[in-house]
Amino acid sequence: MTALPRGRVGDGALAWRVLRQVDDYVDAWDRHEAGARARTLEPGPFRILVQAECDIEAARFELLAWEDPSRPGPPFWGNRGMPEARLNPDAPPLAAIPDEGGTIDGLRLLSGDLVARIGCGVASVQVRVRDAPRFPDDGGLSVMHDFGLRMPRSMRRMNDFWSSAGLPAPRNGRDRGKTPSARTG
Repeated sequence: MTALPRGRVGDGALAWRVLRQVDDYVDAWDRHEAGARARTLEPGPFRILVQAECDIEAARFELLAWEDPSRPGPPFWGNRGMPEARLNPDAPPLAAIPDEGGTIDGLRLLSGDLVARIGCGVASVQVRVRDAPRFPDDGGLSVMHDFGLRMPRSMRRMNDFWSSAGLPAPRNGRDRGKTPSARTG
């Protein structure tokens, strides 16, 4: 096993770095890949994979779909406490996230739900849209509390997704590596 990089990464990023090196996962991936067909993509404003029946077996690794272990980016995790979101025509389009230096992609589950994954480097956060229709080109999201109330604001910036998931936003820029008391506004 290779050494993990130093520095703070999210739990999901660290878990993926470890899982990618677990022989059981790599062997299972190789068996899956040997019999796999090309991934189906759903039309939309960002890349949306369609979950296949063969992806169900990936759940034993807490994944919603198989992910190539040679790929450094995060997989679609089968998070039990994934924040829920709803399409919101008044929210800024998610397709603009790459303009902020982030990434956005999705996974259409067999159930009809859509999991949107918003990333920044190796860190990512996922939200689930239940019974989601085709994602509109100008579509945005509002993240919901688990007791059903709409968040006070729609998701307007990448950092909004991290705060809605109860996670610290990935650090970048001039404040990287500084303690909160050493940062200036």
